[in-house]
Amino acid sequence: MRRLVLLFLLVPFFAVSQLTGKIVKVKDGDTVVILSNGIQHTIRVADIDCPEKGQPYSKVAKDFVLNEVAGQEVEIKEKNKDRYGRIVGFVLYSGKNLSEELLKRGLAWHYKHFSDDAYLAKLEREARA
Repeated sequence: MRRLVLLFLLVPFFAVSQLTGKIVKVKDGDTVVILSNGIQHTIRVADIDCPEKGQPYSKVAKDFVLNEVAGQEVEIKEKNKDRYGRIVGFVLYSGKNLSEELLKRGLAWHYKHFSDDAYLAKLEREARA
């Protein structure tokens, strides 16, 4: 019985780590808004950093994200929350990972301060080459 009670207490924590919804807004190359069960969530794309508005290629990165995911159903694999309360997570769609796709095209940097993912580092190196 104790294990069953513990399981029911832990289920909400697991549910938070996986979120699905429709992309309703692309703020910039590394920030999107999804609508899930009637609630909007701002998602900071995990482990990458795109040029900010006014920097070179910021519009290219944003346009790429618009073309890739706007209006699509996506799954968010949550890593954590940032200091602004946004969900930081991987945006998964059509068998792809948005962080990886941005890196492959040279539209983002691997955010090494927050990630030691060797594959993402490799993608950035390849794009730079």
